[in-house]
Amino acid sequence: MPGAVDGDWTAGLDETGRQAWALAGWVARTVVPEAAGTAGRYWILSHLDDAAPAMLRLTVGVLEIFGLYETGEEIWLRSHAAPIVSAMDAGAVDLEEWQRRGIEVADDSTRTLAEDKVLVTCPDLATARWLLRQPPVVAGMRLLSCWVAAGPYSFEGRYRPEVVARAWRASQLLDGDGLDAPTGGGNGFDRPYTGAAPTGDLPAQRSFDADAYRAGVSEHDRLCRALIAHLARSDLAAGAGLAGVSVDVAWRDADGRQFIAEAKSVVGDNEADQLRLGLGQVLEYRHRLATRGVAVTAVLLTSRCTDPVWPAVCVGSGVLLLTGDDEPAWRATLTTAPDG
Repeated sequence: MPGAVDGDWTAGLDETGRQAWALAGWVARTVVPEAAGTAGRYWILSHLDDAAPAMLRLTVGVLEIFGLYETGEEIWLRSHAAPIVSAMDAGAVDLEEWQRRGIEVADDSTRTLAEDKVLVTCPDLATARWLLRQPPVVAGMRLLSCWVAAGPYSFEGRYRPEVVARAWRASQLLDGDGLDAPTGGGNGFDRPYTGAAPTGDLPAQRSFDADAYRAGVSEHDRLCRALIAHLARSDLAAGAGLAGVSVDVAWRDADGRQFIAEAKSVVGDNEADQLRLGLGQVLEYRHRLATRGVAVTAVLLTSRCTDPVWPAVCVGSGVLLLTGDDEPAWRATLTTAPDG
């Protein structure tokens, strides 16, 4: 955590104020590249307590990315336009729902990357939390942050480490890491699987490999769709998300057992890293669901697994391992799985 919290971070804040600080901290941690190590160099979080009402403002590079009032009355954010526009074109964004919730999208008038970004405003904290659960929005904010966080910039005069530390702590203690809230899952999943598409305009900076990113997104989508199609052949409906937890694929089998799957694409030589990441994610999701009273059988779906130790690792963790290059074995693995 950058800096240290001086005293009780909740001092002087009501519940809305605490949630505002938590949201600001979550956004900084989520959208800023390498946020923990670059505070004060690539980005700052300002607390404008002389304003009426007091305001929190996240600046990355030369651009204000996110801002809100402590009263939660208005929240605004800047995002790269490409992910949002692509999602709109693909029908993955429900514009009527955005309008119903009072979300407004406008061309941004600031000069930095003027033609490549949009300004989005929300009327309250609940709407902002809902909006930030939409993958194209977070993807757009991350992409924009990557573009502008190429510093270093001279923030020494305005950087207040205690402000960053306070918001960081708030995001940890007030569920800032997980904006999702339980939403039912009466069908065994929250929503239909829609997939994701890589954006066309990606920054070629630092160690970002745009071609590998696109290949990974495409392979991830292929795996999810292959699993959904496999289940459909047994008359099982599958979708994405469960009880507000962002699992890749979720479904119930014919006996009513609840399953979740985390898909991990293997592209090039990243097999070990993807297996480790995928196992950690699906264990986290299983735990989060258990705390919400939802028992599940966890599945790790990966493109391939050439290391013979991994099936045993997954068995020891109570996780089913499926590989994209051995689909004929999926049915037996899933039908003989122990109850979650």
